[in-house]
Amino acid sequence: MSTFNVGDTVMHFREGLSHITEIRRMNEKDYFIIRVVRDESEIIYVPVDTAMAVIRHVSNAQEAEELINYIRDVEPEYITNTKQRRDGFKRRLGSGNIRDLAFLARQLYFFTHPNEIAVPVKFGPADVEMLKYATTTMYDELAITYNVPRNEVEAMFLAKIKAA
Repeated sequence: MSTFNVGDTVMHFREGLSHITEIRRMNEKDYFIIRVVRDESEIIYVPVDTAMAVIRHVSNAQEAEELINYIRDVEPEYITNTKQRRDGFKRRLGSGNIRDLAFLARQLYFFTHPNEIAVPVKFGPADVEMLKYATTTMYDELAITYNVPRNEVEAMFLAKIKAA
């Protein structure tokens, strides 16, 4: 039995923040009808019986606080082999795991704040786009978790990371 319900806000592992709008039966199988927040016209059909493989619940406040502790300890990581680096980024992006998104967001932070690390990292445009996507997805989720406007969540989250 599924742990998701119509009306839930969830994270789709590939598309990000989404809403379950209905359950529809097709070909003797039940599907969640999911609308992606960033593009409400985009509809995804997710089989109810395998939903856990592609969606997860949005993090709760305790998980978000644990994420802050985790992200403080993330170190800059630079893999010089472009293919290996991008494959690693894609794996993390596709995992749907908030910690993987946070890891990638932290790498973008190090890239954009080179004075805060010993050896600056260098990423290409494709790398930066993946890191930005991960960061945006993470902040979208945290805005829901903390119930704050999306345009305020980044500053709030960075302040929490720097505190303590």
